[in-house]
Amino acid sequence: MNDSKLDELIRASHPQPEFPPSFQREIWTRIATTGSASWRDRWARWSESLLAGLARPIPAFAIVALMLLAGLSLGQVLPREKEFGSSLSSYLLSINPLHDTHGGASASAR
Repeated sequence: MNDSKLDELIRASHPQPEFPPSFQREIWTRIATTGSASWRDRWARWSESLLAGLARPIPAFAIVALMLLAGLSLGQVLPREKEFGSSLSSYLLSINPLHDTHGGASASAR
């Protein structure tokens, strides 16, 4: 079998379909409608791609390191109570409102 006979046989086995005149316009309308997805769909696609990117080892490690650095920095920057006694007294007062009224821990030991 030579190539020309094979080409004719292939063309005969794949007929050309007849499309209606509005076919191309309908296709472009579908494409335009698909392109303007709802805000909810766009948000879902964006968050899914973000989480997929963060699930890879290097970005995940970078986020953990960044969070540790931020925690350590905030621990150094935020004010701390200098006196342990005032912290203890505040705690005891929060769980026992009568703590200061009765002389504190020494009154409960009597």
